Amino acid sequence: MSKVAPNVALDALFRRNATARGELQALHDLDGVSLTYTQTANAVAHVAEQITTLGMAPRSVIALLLPNGRELVVALLAVLRSGHVAVPMPVAWRKSDLVRACREAEAAALITTANFSAENLPLLATEVATEVFELSFPCAFGASLPDGILPLTFNTAAEPVLATAAIASKSDAGIGTFQPVSGGVSLVLHHDDELLAAGLGAMLAGDMRGGDTIVSAISFSTYAGLASALVPWLLSSGTLTLLPELPSKGAIEFDKNTHLIASAGSLPMLSAVSPSAVASAFAVHFAGTEALTAYPALNAETLVDVIVLGEVCAVALPRRERSMTATLPLGAIHAGNAGAGSPVILETRIEKDQLQVRGAMVPGDAIGSQEWLDTNFVPVPLDGSAVHLSPPEDLLALGALRFSCADLERRIRSAALVMEVHAIDDPVMGAKLVITSERPAETTKALLDAGLPRLVAHAVQKADAFRAKAG
Repeated sequence: MSKVAPNVALDALFRRNATARGELQALHDLDGVSLTYTQTANAVAHVAEQITTLGMAPRSVIALLLPNGRELVVALLAVLRSGHVAVPMPVAWRKSDLVRACREAEAAALITTANFSAENLPLLATEVATEVFELSFPCAFGASLPDGILPLTFNTAAEPVLATAAIASKSDAGIGTFQPVSGGVSLVLHHDDELLAAGLGAMLAGDMRGGDTIVSAISFSTYAGLASALVPWLLSSGTLTLLPELPSKGAIEFDKNTHLIASAGSLPMLSAVSPSAVASAFAVHFAGTEALTAYPALNAETLVDVIVLGEVCAVALPRRERSMTATLPLGAIHAGNAGAGSPVILETRIEKDQLQVRGAMVPGDAIGSQEWLDTNFVPVPLDGSAVHLSPPEDLLALGALRFSCADLERRIRSAALVMEVHAIDDPVMGAKLVITSERPAETTKALLDAGLPRLVAHAVQKADAFRAKAG
């Protein structure tokens, strides 16, 4: 198998960019604030220094409860710089989800922010910390923090001593994401070389060039978000814009060097924000690869499908036919699907009616001593050389969040006023949740009070209206 990427650390890639492109724009947020590479490097160094003073053991897990934006990027890079494991978590998760995830990851610290008007995340962090024994260091950016939260400062102006531009010779501790399993979630650790393999594939698939702009609505709490946005940004040394939500029309301008990344269902809405043509658009499929995802009005030179298999694969494939979702090849998959001369980032096969994978992007901690890893996705063979995929029966995808359906249904039914729970077919995401109730407003409140995510709570519909629509 050809070599995918040099054995480098993600932090080393960022330090190289900061040295070579210091005054160029690195990060841009929807609030209009932009940071140069030098400013971003200063912030990373200062936050890393603050993390180091906490005195945690090497390779401790630090949870990141931060919306998509500059604070998330800086905090993640700072955690890697300080030698710890970064575990981004969805801000849509409620207390019960966060408690289970922090316990599963044995998180020693949690970093959040007061600079997110929609939620009081620091208060939520204190509540989580009281229930998770290992979580000794709840921290937050921003002012007016509740008691028990350690303040973190976001300093972009000072000039700390930066490491040299030399590329590190070994990978860092890694970045963790969560795989839904029956009864909860399981932590999957992605080392730098695995992330580089997946990110190189995405960069080549979208033909991302040095200095290009990447605009992503996919959370870093997923392998897909890390592979399609974070790593290509580090490799291409351009400008990264992370979207905490889809912007309104006119709120952001794209150009011919922009690459858009969103879930398959949200991509048309994101591309409609600006009338300008873009270099590429990435449609991320979190649960299966239905063939019907057509984008006739999408104004992009290249259309890329990102096929996500849980938290073990995020395969970026340029679409050959604009009206049909890309199929997943069987056998060796080359970076960017570019042919025999490019590195092999994944191998696939069908064994006992299951899709199995191995290769550079598959997390070594997930595959263990096995040669091949079962994905639990059911392949639908097309011509013997490629497949569409059906998700596991108990997997439900809501936006970028995936749940074990059986466990989620038990939790929903334990809340008051719920009548029925439906997981209906959806041509883009694989499944869609519908909760029926005679009193939808009260049911939504009960689900939120029970600690369920907002995406779940707002899936409530009035029972008779749903039956009429379904019938």
